[in-house]
Amino acid sequence: MSVAPLNTEKPAGTREKIIRLLMKHQHTIETLAERLEMTQNAVRAQIALLQREGIVEIQGEVKGTRRPAALYGIVVGADVHFSKAYPEFASHLVKVLSRQVPSKEFKTILKDVGKDLADSMPRPAGSARERIAGALNVLKSLGSHAEASEEDGTVVITGHGCPISRAVSVDERSCLAMESFLSRLTGLPVTEHCNHGERPSCRFEITLPTGAR
Repeated sequence: MSVAPLNTEKPAGTREKIIRLLMKHQHTIETLAERLEMTQNAVRAQIALLQREGIVEIQGEVKGTRRPAALYGIVVGADVHFSKAYPEFASHLVKVLSRQVPSKEFKTILKDVGKDLADSMPRPAGSARERIAGALNVLKSLGSHAEASEEDGTVVITGHGCPISRAVSVDERSCLAMESFLSRLTGLPVTEHCNHGERPSCRFEITLPTGAR
């Protein structure tokens, strides 16, 4: 008796199907619609969303019957969003470092990681509140569902979940990287008061300058 192979993979949604196709080859709206058996308008709407998220971009064009058709592909580096290995790698890296590096040096490394990450991002400009709003947008672009509120001259950023939760679950000092990250982006003092544990959630307090309160 033959046994059907076990398939534990969840059916892919339209967005994921488009991403998988574009990771293999560049496509036009027309060829994507043909492969997915969808209307071109439906595919075009999904492509527009992926472009706004910085995952897909126009990478060329091909001749069409009337006019050239845009050729879409994955933005270089964007494929990191689809790999499940990165959170695992980060958590194990943190675990090994925390075991082998003295506490003071380990904290310094984490803060330097946060600063280095911030330096790779567009630096928000403007007033203190504008810089905080810009930093919040950067957090959201990294997958954090965060929001800000103000309490007596202190802006509190709270997150529903944590963008580096796997690392924080291994060692709660990992939050120092995000503390340093936000401080570097805003140019303001930032203190982390995050909830740690199996399901970490972010809480960062940013002290506003006296003149901005």
